[in-house]
Amino acid sequence: MTSVDGEDPLILAYRTFSLPRCDVIVGMLKAYGIEAHAFDREFNGNNSHLLVATGGYRIMVRQSRVYDVRMLLKPFRDEVDHPESAAFKKQPITNGVLLLLGLYFGVWIPAWLRKRER
Repeated sequence: MTSVDGEDPLILAYRTFSLPRCDVIVGMLKAYGIEAHAFDREFNGNNSHLLVATGGYRIMVRQSRVYDVRMLLKPFRDEVDHPESAAFKKQPITNGVLLLLGLYFGVWIPAWLRKRER
């Protein structure tokens, strides 16, 4: 990947579906003196219903620093971030509770609303 102005190009270093996590990671990288940018931050913040479709918040860094960034972000890789993450699938109790709540609220509230309409 080459840059138009001959600079070191920006490449994807990390992707997250959590805006607070995105801000924390960008702040941490800047504290280490690494130029970091949160792509799609404003768009996804204003259109949160499109967050999954756009792939979440992308944290972009210069290609020359990507190895350092990936080493710094290694502890964040296995954290629960979105339902498709491997860490989310490793938590069967949490998944069971979410399924139970989804079934409870997904089934009973529409039935209750239909009952009230009569």
